[in-house]
Amino acid sequence: MKKIILAGCFIFMMALCTACSSDSGSDTKENTSSAEEKKVLSKYKVPEIKGADETDQLSQPTKGETIAVMKIKGFGEIKFKFFLNDAPLAVKNFVTLADNGYFDGQNFHRIIDDFMIQGGDPTGTGTGGESIWGEEFENEITSDLLPLRGALCMANSGPDTNGSQFFIVQAKPDAAKEILDSGAVNLTDEQQKLFEEQGGDPSLTGSYTVFGQIIEGYDVLDQVAGVETEDNGSGEQSKPVENVTIEKVTIEKAK
Repeated sequence: MKKIILAGCFIFMMALCTACSSDSGSDTKENTSSAEEKKVLSKYKVPEIKGADETDQLSQPTKGETIAVMKIKGFGEIKFKFFLNDAPLAVKNFVTLADNGYFDGQNFHRIIDDFMIQGGDPTGTGTGGESIWGEEFENEITSDLLPLRGALCMANSGPDTNGSQFFIVQAKPDAAKEILDSGAVNLTDEQQKLFEEQGGDPSLTGSYTVFGQIIEGYDVLDQVAGVETEDNGSGEQSKPVENVTIEKVTIEKAK
C-alpha cells in the first residue's frame, strides 16, 4: 500500500485535520511493552538504544544518547535525536533498520519544498518498505511531540499503518503561520507559539508519529527540499528530477 502524507494538499488538510492537544495520544508504558514483546524478523539485529530521561523536543541530546547521522550524497549530513520514551516502536524500528544498513543507497522519492522530504522505501515508488517486525505497526501520538520543522516522523497510509517510510518536516515559520491562520487546526497557545517560532506543519498534528528531531543539518534539509521536481504521475509535483540518495545512516552515541 502506498505510504502517503495525507496532508500534502492544503485544501485536503483543512477538511481532514481536527487534531487537538486534548488528544494526549498513546500510553507510553503499553507501547514500551509492545516494542519489547513484538518479534523482530531474524534478519535484523537490534542495537542498544538509549533515550533521553525527559522529553524536550528541541533540546540537544545528552552524552551517550542514541543519535543518527544521515549522509545524503552531494548534500551533506543531517543528525537526529530520538524520543524513545514516547515512541518506542518507531524509534526501535528506525534505529534497527538504519543500523542494519536498510536505508543505505535509498532515494528520497517524494520532496515538496516548504513541506517535507520523504524516504524509507527501497523501491523508490512510495509503495514499498517493511518494519522490523514484518508487519505494520501502530501510531504513537503524544501532545509533547509536534510535527515542527526538523521533526522526523513516520509516513503512513492511514492510522496504524507504519512500516519503514519516514518524512522530515521542512516547512518554515511562514508556512506554519499560513496554516495556523486558516483556523483548520485546534492547538494550545503554547503549541501555536512553537509552530510560529520553529516552523513545521500544524495540520499534521495527531495523525503521524513524531519520533525524532534534527539536531544538526537544517541547511542540508533546505537544500534537499529545494531540488527540482516533476510530476510523480499522480498530479503532484514531488518526484525529484535527479536522484537524492541516502548514502548511509550511522547510529552513534551523542558526545
